[in-house]
Amino acid sequence: MATVRRPATRARTAVFAPIGDAGRAVRVEQRLEQAIRSGILSDGERLPSEPELAAMLGVATVTAREALVALRAQGLVTTTRGRGGGSFVNRPVVAVDGVAHQRLLAMTRVELGDHGTLYATVLSGCAELAAERADAEEVEELREIVLSADVESADPDGAARHADTELHLAIAALTHSARLAREVMRIESDFGVLLRLPFEDAHHRRAVRAHQLTVIGAIADHDGAAARARMRSRVRDALGDLAELQTGLR
Repeated sequence: MATVRRPATRARTAVFAPIGDAGRAVRVEQRLEQAIRSGILSDGERLPSEPELAAMLGVATVTAREALVALRAQGLVTTTRGRGGGSFVNRPVVAVDGVAHQRLLAMTRVELGDHGTLYATVLSGCAELAAERADAEEVEELREIVLSADVESADPDGAARHADTELHLAIAALTHSARLAREVMRIESDFGVLLRLPFEDAHHRRAVRAHQLTVIGAIADHDGAAARARMRSRVRDALGDLAELQTGLR
């Protein structure tokens, strides 16, 4: 398998931040599972070796090994031996979309709205705090994340979705709150996957790009109220597109 390694970003730093005093395999498994399902870790990406992963997360090597075994059992990680081997993320976008479509179909509008309310509240709060705390270099990093994805071409490998997820995690990291960063990672893996189903449409990708840049602009201006409002608007529009997609699937 070809090795895919990604550059360090704030979102990825949050994935591999120390777990804490619990140090249990289930905590490591949950952290990595959320990062894979949310798209922070990309399909085909090579994970750190067991000793490296253990050192980064602050757990024993056997704990990291147990977590990888559990992830392999879920089909989220594959491991190969020999030269060039290692543990690789297994998250084909097409397969993930199929599961997400079925989950979307099973949801009521009330459930959809409830998930959206939590998502909008957390993300808009993060945007407001980021506007208060981000410096010029950090704002430029946000722009680089957004502009790294080509929104005009078809997105079979999920690059635009990945960039959107990465942006949200990066904004959460700028709050300087580890708890908020973990909560954003959780809701991205839980609901963000659904919210990005409309990314199949180029018009939607372009609209999201415009929203992303307006949010970043407010953060650059240190305008917390505008950052909050613009993030809410972005999520509101995305929920509308998701509800329309749900109707079409039925």
